[in-house]
Amino acid sequence: MGKMARPMEMRARSVVWIMFRRKKGVLVTAVPDSVPYLPELNFSRVLQRNDMNGAPWPDDALRTANATPIRSKSPAVMPSYTSPRNVSGPFAVDKSPMATDENNSWARPNHHSTPNSKTSQYIDKITQENDRLRRELLAEKLAREDEAKRVSAAQTRAEDSRAEYQHLQVLADTNARAIERKDRKLEELRATLDTEIRRRKMAEQRAEEALKMLGDTRSETQRQLAQAYEMKGLADTNLETARDGFKRITDGYENKVRLINQELNELRRKRLEDADKIKRQAIISDQLQHESSRSTRTEAKLTNLMEAYKKEHRKEMDALIAEAESLRRALPEKEREAQKLVDAMVETRDKMRWVMTQHERQTASKS
Repeated sequence: MGKMARPMEMRARSVVWIMFRRKKGVLVTAVPDSVPYLPELNFSRVLQRNDMNGAPWPDDALRTANATPIRSKSPAVMPSYTSPRNVSGPFAVDKSPMATDENNSWARPNHHSTPNSKTSQYIDKITQENDRLRRELLAEKLAREDEAKRVSAAQTRAEDSRAEYQHLQVLADTNARAIERKDRKLEELRATLDTEIRRRKMAEQRAEEALKMLGDTRSETQRQLAQAYEMKGLADTNLETARDGFKRITDGYENKVRLINQELNELRRKRLEDADKIKRQAIISDQLQHESSRSTRTEAKLTNLMEAYKKEHRKEMDALIAEAESLRRALPEKEREAQKLVDAMVETRDKMRWVMTQHERQTASKS
């Protein structure tokens, strides 16, 4: 029974427990300081001597009293339910120790129930609840990150739109001032036209007065009549001149008004083109922002790869330096051994030469 309880105990300790209990009608969450041990049940062979009607024998009470008690090393008792997740905020954690429920089914010994069945079911249920809460927490975290990205992008677009709006406002003010200048010029031309009309009326009045005076003084001298006709001719000439001038001025005003209308139409067209450019600029700015974020991620990856390469290169250089240091330390010893070998070979060569010389001398003396 001890071997079977140990894996269940380790599994129970590896699960993050979220326990709930009711205290004075308020739902309070609590995390126990230690996970309670599973009860050790006595699976020794117990003889049940009951009759067919289900009446227990008198020694059942004695067996129940002598049964192995439940091992409980923690005051916390695990309930068999969990509370739904609070979506409006993080989990509430109660640090107070949990009270022991005397009527809990964990504290009642029962030798006839299936061993560890309720415990396994409860552990599976808590594990599933923990996985579900972890998935919900991960989904909420991802949703908050997406919301933060969308808010940042919206703020950037708002700043761009505000700057473009200020630029367009400056252009609109400039156009309004230009229109005001042209309106003032038009008013001046109208005033000039009114002056010319008054002059023409005055000339017509003078001509009428001259004709009236000519009719009244017909009996006067021919000189006065000639002068009157001459004045009439001059008045007609002035009238024609005034008409021609008025016509020219009117044509000039019409041309200027036509040019002003054309300029206004051109300004409207440019305003529409500016609106289209603003829309395209917003789209391009979004694309550039995506490209910049992608390039930032690529640059971070390349930086990580470069750091890894530098670490590997540093390790290889350290190994090469250590090997070179060991070779440098072993080089004098090898040089001494080589010098000894050279000295031995020179000595051997001298001995062989001496032997060959002695042999040649002996051969020469014999011959």
